Amino acid sequence: MVHIESWFVLSASVALLWGISGIFAKSSISRLGVARVALLIAIVEGMLYGIAFLIWREPHNITLYEASIATFSCLIGLTGYLCYFESILEGQVAIAGTISAGYPALTVVGAFVLLSESLILPHVIGIILIIAGVIAISYEPNPRAVNALNKRSLLFAVLAFFAWAVWSLSSKVAVEMVGPGNLFGFFVVSSLTAPLLYAWIRSVRPAEGERPSPTKRAWSFGTVALGLNVIGTLAYAYALEGGFASLVVPISSAYPIVTAVAAIALLKEKVNAVQAIAIVGVVTGLVTVGISM
Repeated sequence: MVHIESWFVLSASVALLWGISGIFAKSSISRLGVARVALLIAIVEGMLYGIAFLIWREPHNITLYEASIATFSCLIGLTGYLCYFESILEGQVAIAGTISAGYPALTVVGAFVLLSESLILPHVIGIILIIAGVIAISYEPNPRAVNALNKRSLLFAVLAFFAWAVWSLSSKVAVEMVGPGNLFGFFVVSSLTAPLLYAWIRSVRPAEGERPSPTKRAWSFGTVALGLNVIGTLAYAYALEGGFASLVVPISSAYPIVTAVAAIALLKEKVNAVQAIAIVGVVTGLVTVGISM
């Protein structure tokens, strides 16, 4: 009988959960708008992370400095999440989602510069693949093409890319300071501030026009998207606990492929041959970076 390790099942589940989450997010965002999604984050993610904190919190004397680092990490991660929703509001999730998912490239560079971690050849190859793929995905000479990403969507996808890179780097420091279980408590705090944080992001680049009235289906899909994201995050934490990061990270990082394939098949999104190759290139880069972490 073939024995499948639990960490592998969890890692594959993360890729599936995060990948499908993007489909539900795209299916709901046009009706909800990001302002209502921010409210859902406060309610849904705040509640789920609160439950996780109550279950897995650890006894630890957290200093003001450690709490500040953890709070900053969670807030910058939330900022990236809101920017991601802004990017898929008018842009295709197969494209905008893949651009924002390339953040590990900057995380590795940041770890090398700020944390004095080693930068080896697979890192360099992975970074080149990710950056080249992101550029190729973003480029479409015909702005009226169905696969083109408008300037507003591209702006917020790039903002999510940078915000999540900072989050990934700072969360590593935060986990070491406060512990993974306690970090869920800081996620609760950041989730509850989502509506206020969105008000600031909206002032940076207002959306044009008003959203249609939300339907029950849109509210349901938005709730499912956020729930899948949180469950994926918890599965990711347990996968890292039971398996090697060098194996867990690359498997989990394959989620943009799940999103892209599902978006093309179910949402009828369009990508050209170059963009399709670029999506594969970004995921290949993520796997290369992950294997060498």
